[in-house]
Amino acid sequence: MLRTRFIGLSSICKSANTKWQQRIATTRTYIRPHYYNNNNEPLSKAIQTQKNPLYQIGRNINNMDPSKVLWSVIGTNVGIYFMWQYALNAYKQFGDSHWLDTMAKHFICSQEAVHHGRYHTLLTSAFSHKSLEHLGLNMLVLYSIGQGVIEAIGASRFLILYVGAGVASSLTANGYRKYIQPWLEREKYGRSNRNANFSRGSMGASGSVMAITSFFACAYPRATFLVFFIVPMPAIAVVGLFAAYDIYKASTLEMGIVDSAAHIGGVAYGAGYWFLRVRPLLKAGRWRV
Repeated sequence: MLRTRFIGLSSICKSANTKWQQRIATTRTYIRPHYYNNNNEPLSKAIQTQKNPLYQIGRNINNMDPSKVLWSVIGTNVGIYFMWQYALNAYKQFGDSHWLDTMAKHFICSQEAVHHGRYHTLLTSAFSHKSLEHLGLNMLVLYSIGQGVIEAIGASRFLILYVGAGVASSLTANGYRKYIQPWLEREKYGRSNRNANFSRGSMGASGSVMAITSFFACAYPRATFLVFFIVPMPAIAVVGLFAAYDIYKASTLEMGIVDSAAHIGGVAYGAGYWFLRVRPLLKAGRWRV
């Protein structure tokens, strides 16, 4: 289990802001150079931005109580868990597989689902849990770290991070099963079971939770995580060790029921969101929630 100690985002970059503001006059970032051109934009474009429906939705979400946003995400995961339980009990008690087939069709992501046009499973699977242990662990970590991330980047960006990571982890898992796993199986066993890989799917919020955790670790690398509530370690070290473990498990085909490829996709997405989106804004002195 993980516990976190939240450190304000402004305190991390406060000492560096003055230096960067001095350098902005003579240097420009090449990751997103358009951040520096907004001062020359016409007023009409700024007004258009204000009228953009997506912008307005983001503003409304950011004005909400952060705890309500976080609990809404947790509540969605819990609600889908109960849907799974209803479907499983209907099958066990009455032999009715209709609801179970429906849940498997729309809340598990696999190559087969994408092949048949069920692209929504790339996202819905990120809210889907069948076992209470799986749900409980993911929601505990999400609650522990999610509060700090929402306060740092705003509720709308938190949702973008969660949803984007869910899709990215699903794509990574499908890509692994389609391209990397068959190659590893041929190297290790002399053959690959493509049919099994095609129909094999995954679900759970682990990819999104790993993204939020890796984002937190990149933003606050010296924050303390208590692993299993006992061992204190820097956040960046904990995430690095978990990522290395998942890479090892995926490369040796010893994942078991854990989708290590999805975890890797989530970690990469969270780190990318920090380094490619948030950090350039901080350096430019243009960050605002």
